[in-house]
Amino acid sequence: MITDTSDTAFGPEWKGKSQLCLLAMETSGKSGSVAVLRANPQSAICDSEDLPQQWGSARTLAPTIQRLLKDLSIEPTSLDAIALVTGPGSFTGLRVGVATAKAMAYALQIPVVEVDTLDAIAFQNVQVPQVMHMIMDAYRGQLFYASYDVKREGTFEKRTETKIMDMTELVGSILDAPASTEQILFFGPGCSRFQKTLLEDDWLEGRDLSSIRSRFVWDETPKSTPQAESVARLGLQRFIRNQTLDPMSVMPHYFRASAAEESAAT
Repeated sequence: MITDTSDTAFGPEWKGKSQLCLLAMETSGKSGSVAVLRANPQSAICDSEDLPQQWGSARTLAPTIQRLLKDLSIEPTSLDAIALVTGPGSFTGLRVGVATAKAMAYALQIPVVEVDTLDAIAFQNVQVPQVMHMIMDAYRGQLFYASYDVKREGTFEKRTETKIMDMTELVGSILDAPASTEQILFFGPGCSRFQKTLLEDDWLEGRDLSSIRSRFVWDETPKSTPQAESVARLGLQRFIRNQTLDPMSVMPHYFRASAAEESAAT
């Protein structure tokens, strides 16, 4: 279990309560993590636990939630909301997270807060003013992509909505942007696939690949993997702003049909 304590940057509206308690789930990959955030207007304490990697989230998510709540002596009825990533990510992982969150939130009669997976990664990397490009491997030569402006430490503004792009299209759009800088910063679990593709000399006709490689900077540290703690902290901000959903309206966002669905449609 990882415990982190830090000051909150949230507004004064606390819905008449001295403390808020949120459960967060991150299941966009093969495994994932869960977190519990307890916050008041002065501080926030976040406890998190990774899901066991040897099994998928379908088998481990519910037991891990139950264990974390028990270890913290928190009754499910004390939760004020559930925050979760709804995409992009693994079809199976997103379905498991959404189904679990919906069932719990409906039973407890509490709202759900959606968090974009790339927003969670961006939140983990807001350290200095810069432009950041978040990427996740979407396979088939594509990436899930969004870009962000870090205004100051701890805050960011989304420049583009999350979308799925061909790698060639993404490189062209970034390099041709008027505000393109010398160094172009990439974060996220799509970095390895993107780097490998860029090593293919005939991959991008009409572009100087050596120059491109020298300008691209990759971050594949743990901060490039989405964590439930970030989902919890973003979720709390949005919960306070009433950016919540009825549990039954929550759906995973896949950004495209699965391979099976595409085959069935042809």
